[in-house]
Parts: sequence; C-alpha cells; structure tokens
Amino acid sequence: MFRNVGRKLAIFNTLIVVGLIIVIGLLTYAALRRNLQREVDRALEDRIASVTSPLLPDGGDSSVRVALDDDDDEEDHDEDDDDDDDEHREDREIVSSGDTVLLLTDRDGQITENPRDINLADIPVREGVEQALAGKIDVRSVELSDDTHMRVMTVPLVDDGQIVGTVQALRSLDEHEEQLEIVRNMTLLGVGLGLVVAGPVGYFLSRRAMVPINTAFDRQRTFVADASHELRTPLTLIRANAEFAGRHPERKVQEIEPSLQRIVGEVDRVSAMVTNLLTIARLDAGRLELACASSDLGEIARAAVESMQPVAEEAGVSLVASVDGQIEAIVDAPRIEQVIRIVLDNAIRHTPSGGEVVVEAVAEDRWREIVVRDTGSGIAPDDLPYVFERFSRQDSARNREHGGVGLGLAIAKAIIEAHGGTIAIASTPHEGTRVSLRLPAQAV
Repeated sequence: MFRNVGRKLAIFNTLIVVGLIIVIGLLTYAALRRNLQREVDRALEDRIASVTSPLLPDGGDSSVRVALDDDDDEEDHDEDDDDDDDEHREDREIVSSGDTVLLLTDRDGQITENPRDINLADIPVREGVEQALAGKIDVRSVELSDDTHMRVMTVPLVDDGQIVGTVQALRSLDEHEEQLEIVRNMTLLGVGLGLVVAGPVGYFLSRRAMVPINTAFDRQRTFVADASHELRTPLTLIRANAEFAGRHPERKVQEIEPSLQRIVGEVDRVSAMVTNLLTIARLDAGRLELACASSDLGEIARAAVESMQPVAEEAGVSLVASVDGQIEAIVDAPRIEQVIRIVLDNAIRHTPSGGEVVVEAVAEDRWREIVVRDTGSGIAPDDLPYVFERFSRQDSARNREHGGVGLGLAIAKAIIEAHGGTIAIASTPHEGTRVSLRLPAQAV
C-alpha cells in the first residue's frame, strides 16, 4: 500500500538534494562573481588614480603623459612591424593578457594618449567615453568582437571645473570567467551526481523509513481482522440463541433461560472486549490520563486479590497475597489494580484445580516490584515472545477456551510502560509462570 508513498518520498528527497545543490551553486557563483568584479574594479580605480593624481596639482597634460609613459615598460611593442594582422594579433594578446590598458581621450573623444599603442576598433569603449564626457564615472562589462570579456572604467578629467577629456582603463575578465566556469561546471556535476546518487540512495532510505510504517499498518490491519473475528463469534452465538428462543414463543421462560443466559454471557464478553478496545485506542493515541498519587502497592495488591477471590474459588485455585508492610509508590492506583487483576485472571484461568497463585510485593532502592506466581500449565518458549501482542495466536486460542478476549496482557503492558515501568514474564511449561511488574518509586 505504501510502495507509491516510498517512491514519491524518494523523488521528493532527490528534488530537495538537487535543489540544494543548485541553490548553493548559484549562491557560490553569484558571490564569486561579485567578489571578482569588486577586485577588478578596485584595480582599475587604483590604476586610474595613479594617472590622474599627478594631473590635479599641475593642471596640465604633461603630468598625465609622464604617468602614462611610466607604464610603458610593462611590455615593449614592436612599432616597426608593418603587418596589420600580426599587429592586431599582438594588440588582442595584450588586451586579453590580464594587464590593465589605459587610454586618454580629449573632449571630442579622440585618443590623445595610447601608451601600449593598442589599435583595435572596439577600443576605446565609446559608450563609456560618452558617459565620462557627460560628467559621470562609467563602469561596465563589455564583450569585444573577438569574444574577449573586458571590465571597463571611464572617468572624466576635470581642469578648472571643465571636463577636458577622459581616462579609460580596461582589463580582461577571461581569467575570472574561467574561474566562474569551474563553479558552473561543478554545479552541473553536483546536479548530475545528485540525480545519480540521491535517487537510488533516497529510494533505499525511504524504503527503510517505510518499514516501521508498513509494520504498524500490517499490525493494525491484523488487529482489526482479529477484533472482527473475536466480535463475530459472540454476535453469532447471540443471534443463534435469540433465534432459538424466538422459534418457540410458547415455551416458558424457565425453558429458554439457558439461551437467555448464554446471550447475557456473550453480551458481557462483547462489552468487555469493547471496553478493552477503547482502552487500547486511548493508549495508542496517548490520551490515557494517569492520576498518579502516593499509594501503597501492598494495599493495591491485596484489593486486587480480594476482588479475584470468587473467580479463584470457582476454579478451585488457591489465591494468596503475600505482602508485608507498606510499599509506597507514586502510581495511578486504579490502573495498577486493573493490571494486577488482568495478570491474576490469566494465572487463574491457566492454573488447574488444586493449583496456587501467589502475589508478592517487594521494595527496592528506586523500584517497586509486584510478582505474580502460579503453578499452572505455563507458556511454550516459542509462544513467550508474543504474549503481549494483541490477539496473539496462542493467546487467542487459550482465551477462546477460557472465555478471554486476548487483549489483557497488551493493556497491562501499555499501562505499566505509561508509568515508566516494565513487565516481564518467565515461564516453564507444566510448571508455572512468573510475571514481574516493576514500577519506579517516583512518578516519571
């Protein structure tokens, strides 16, 4: 039933993993791009400042010329090369090398200083020059005709409050684009690995995660089926006895009394089962409230023994409470008495006439223990691990024989665990069974 749910969960997990990889990749790409761009912009600002700062005190172009000429030693340019193709190739190599290229223009946008002697149609970047001549500092990224990516900063040159020209600095972004390309490729690789790895792994983990759900659903389905079966039997008997009594309306009440008694008995059995089912439903929903208070477990055990004495006498079983003194614990007294009665009921039902059932209470440092021992038929080792299951097969078979409904021990275990305690059963076939109820001295 939950197979499609597992697949959808695996797909959902895969989409989450891939989505996280994409988001992280995009954030990394954006942060790296921004940082690299800031680094280039700072380098361009510093380079332009090294040129324009000498100009301001002198107010003449000579200082600019000298500053530009000082940068001319970065790379020698072969001015004697008359081959235009080779010259353009060298110019493009200079532009794409990662060095900062500086150009000075006049008020008409014409190049007045070109220390690297760059002769390319794309340079200077005219849009930047126009913005600088308009009094704005222009920073932009452009792509040249040879697919070279450049970062361009253009600033106006001002003399006596008048714009006399511009300084444009250019620097290749190809090296940075390579770094960004690595991030893009790693993101794509991560997405691919996410699809290849997260899909199967997510499906495997989802199947493992669904195991408890499937188990719980199977147990619930089995529980409903068993409860339906247990309810069907008494309802069938009630119907059969009622029909038998109805077929002979002329008979006296004394004659149909056995049928009526059987109907009452089966109704009691159904009522007990419904009560137990409601108790289990509250336990499963966590809605069983415990009214814990300081109580004497010895007194609780004696009260349970007293209430079960008529059942024990009818079965010919000796029922004894061996409890000395007070054994205080913080518990819900009615619920603990209910548990003891459940255990006593099982012990009496499965102890032959002439047998004995003994209830003891023991106080330890931080624990209190109630022990119920019987000399009954015991439980087979193969059946012992399943005695606390609802409608367990061996328990149902024994209870049908003795009139139980197969839910008592499951309820007892849930109530004890709700108190923070434990219940354990040790049994030897044909010798007897020992049930231990351990409860903390203080409420949990």
